[in-house]
Amino acid sequence: TIPWELSLLVDLQGLNLGKNALKGSIPTEFGDLENLDFLHLATNVLTGTIPTEMQQFTLLNHLDMSGNEFEGTIASGIGRLTGLTELRLYNNSLTGSLPTELGLLSTLTYLSLYKNSFTGTLPTELGQLLKLQNLFAYSNQFKGTLPTEIGKCTDLKILSLYDNTFSGTLPT
Repeated sequence: TIPWELSLLVDLQGLNLGKNALKGSIPTEFGDLENLDFLHLATNVLTGTIPTEMQQFTLLNHLDMSGNEFEGTIASGIGRLTGLTELRLYNNSLTGSLPTELGLLSTLTYLSLYKNSFTGTLPTELGQLLKLQNLFAYSNQFKGTLPTEIGKCTDLKILSLYDNTFSGTLPT
């Protein structure tokens, strides 16, 4: 279990608890860690939803919550994390559509959402991520056509969307 008392470390800038056997949910008190620049909780057995209090992490640069058992959706408040360069939420049990507010993360270079249960179409707002270099969204339940706006992401080096149910023609 992640002790809620860690939230008392209000000057903390980096927290790496990855590759442990931590169970349970993220304490809602973590929203008090407003100075975090780096949060790595990957490869644990964490459950529950991603606390909405985390949208207060406006200084966050790197967020890795991959390889856990998180459920629920990505809240629209993700758009407040405008300093993010890396967002890794892969290999969880996240569901629902991606929020259009992902397009507000203008400094994002790495977005990894694979092996979840996301549905719906890819938001056209992903085309606003002009610094995006890597987008991994394979092994979900996305459908529909690929947004033509993805062509605006001219820094994109890797686009991995296999194992979904996209249809239609490829954007030109």
